[in-house]
Amino acid sequence: MASNPMQRKARNSFLLGIIITLLITGVIIAFLFLQLKKVKDEQAEEAKLKVNVYTINQDVKSGQVLTEDMFSLQTVNKNTIPNNATSVLDVIDSWFLQTKDGQSVNRDSEGLYLSKSDSIIEIYSENGQYYKLENGEKVTVSLRNDPYSDDDGLYIADSNSTDTITRVYEEALTGNYYVYKLENSGNTTTRTKEYLEFNNVPVVAKVDMNANTVITPDLVVQSDEVVTDDVRREQYNMIILPIDLMTDDYVDIRLRLPNGQNFIVISKACIEVPKNDDGTYVADTIVMNLREDEILSLSSAIVEAYGIKGAQLYATKYTEPGLQKAATPTYTPNYETTQLIQSNPNIVAIAQEELAARYSQSDLRNNFIQSIINGDETYNTNVESGMDGEASTTIEARKKYLETLQY
Repeated sequence: MASNPMQRKARNSFLLGIIITLLITGVIIAFLFLQLKKVKDEQAEEAKLKVNVYTINQDVKSGQVLTEDMFSLQTVNKNTIPNNATSVLDVIDSWFLQTKDGQSVNRDSEGLYLSKSDSIIEIYSENGQYYKLENGEKVTVSLRNDPYSDDDGLYIADSNSTDTITRVYEEALTGNYYVYKLENSGNTTTRTKEYLEFNNVPVVAKVDMNANTVITPDLVVQSDEVVTDDVRREQYNMIILPIDLMTDDYVDIRLRLPNGQNFIVISKACIEVPKNDDGTYVADTIVMNLREDEILSLSSAIVEAYGIKGAQLYATKYTEPGLQKAATPTYTPNYETTQLIQSNPNIVAIAQEELAARYSQSDLRNNFIQSIINGDETYNTNVESGMDGEASTTIEARKKYLETLQY
């Protein structure tokens, strides 16, 4: 049966609608597919930019000692961080290493090293080519003879070397660190281990840092406080303190004399403010870790501060302890104290030499301090009464300051 024109028109319209719908659906599907692909590509590109870095996990102050538990690993976009962001815990470990003679241990792509030259050039092999490291950069080298080899790799001996590093190795079995020195026997050259001793050197923040700050070597520095065998925890309550002094602040302990002369007794000491049983701060007391020579110097200064009328023993704060170097002590202990330091086996040799040199080169004591002591008939009386006294005005002001802190 033939259809009339109206039916044909309706059927054609219906078919056209289906075709248009299919076309639109196809376009939408294709668009969604492209969008999905774009998102996946962006995610893939983003994943390529993701790197793991160490951040500080709490707020820290300039000069505050950092411990390894303060570092946390986070995943971030590498375009948002400095190129030298620390991503390997081994780097953090090396920050704490310093040899007994005060050399810091550095790290590059091949491991630990000291910044001093020797006659040994470490050689590395990659894709059939030899190279050495200069300032952390690979430099291709051409060798006339094969390099020497031992358990720690390849090397050549060159007395004319301009190399400025000495590679440091860690012994897997013992955990001890060592460097190599060359031994020549006839025509044979070998290198033998020379073990290193390290100081326990705290690492401190150079500047104030908020939690989640990405850590770079530029933000930390080895502390001036090298922990030697003679360091002891000492408590003092006879020093005039800044009103706002708090734990982890750094101070110089100074002796001010009546004529205006001012001497640095202890340099850049990290302070701990103790608390009472109820959690409140002790207003007149501080705790410091001091070497034996510092303990004896401060003991001498305490006696003299109380013995000389008008003298004051007081603390001054560093404003940016992470950036500021320790001041040079200028106070000279009395002769008896110096003799005790020189004869005390607990004092490390370097401290003995520094303190003895300071005494022998200084005539300030004989010219001024000692003359006051010798010429003051009431010296002993002043010492006795001074030991029982207080810097009451400062302590009261400090008590009020501490009471305002809500801890």
